[in-house]
Amino acid sequence: MRKKILNIFSLIFIVAGAFWIGYKSMTTSYDNPPEFADVNTSLNPLKCDLNKGDCEIEFNDVKLKIDVTPRPIYAMRPFSFKIIGGKALGLKEPSLAIDGINMNMGTIKARLDTRGDNLVAQVVLSACVVEIMRYRFKLLDGDKDTGFFVDFDLKI
Repeated sequence: MRKKILNIFSLIFIVAGAFWIGYKSMTTSYDNPPEFADVNTSLNPLKCDLNKGDCEIEFNDVKLKIDVTPRPIYAMRPFSFKIIGGKALGLKEPSLAIDGINMNMGTIKARLDTRGDNLVAQVVLSACVVEIMRYRFKLLDGDKDTGFFVDFDLKI
């Protein structure tokens, strides 16, 4: 009896899947393909390009320098994100939340470790189908957003 019920459900699943695939192929035109992601292709140039050098930023009256190594950054390859002088911010649980700006790639989390006066994280950015993927690195203290962020363009 159990085997018979399993066979009936399997048959229903296969028929429903075949119907859905047939319906989608008949209603989708090549002139108007479906959008798989919300992509913003009009990006203004950044004031500072971390692929070329470090960036100086003042936040809460503290002068910071943002540096990444090695340069240039590639998708799916680990790199070091460093906030030089970041210890002066006095964060108890510093971390990063990294989000895609021109395409939703989910949120990448990275813990920042204190090394001397600096905050350092090891990061791997996701690959994307757009030519330039803009990421925003937001500085958190625990789960609280500090308001500090830096944007970065990953070129494919």
